[in-house]
Amino acid sequence: ISVKATAIAERNIKSAGVGRYIELTTQPIQNYETAPGKGGIIVTNPPYGERMLELKQAEELYRIMGRKFSKDKGNTYYIISPHESFETFFGRPADKRRKLYNGMIKCQLFMYFR
Repeated sequence: ISVKATAIAERNIKSAGVGRYIELTTQPIQNYETAPGKGGIIVTNPPYGERMLELKQAEELYRIMGRKFSKDKGNTYYIISPHESFETFFGRPADKRRKLYNGMIKCQLFMYFR
């Protein structure tokens, strides 16, 4: 997430009055860790390999996310991606999917529940 996007998200969280419920962090996916059993909802819109990163780099990012976003942590994950083979790179099928557009880009919202 860029500095500009973080500032916008923080402003929106504050104006919605939900700041006490949301922890907004920016870090490399390789450093992502969640305490087991803590539970939470992670929403992410990772690079697609179009404007940011090359396609192969985005696919490697999806592999890392699949390892880091493990089932046994008690979290729910919502991931937006236009990649037709996202689930293959992530390493498991989504529990549920929804079609959506991110701007003019046809995407899917991949949902992974606890």
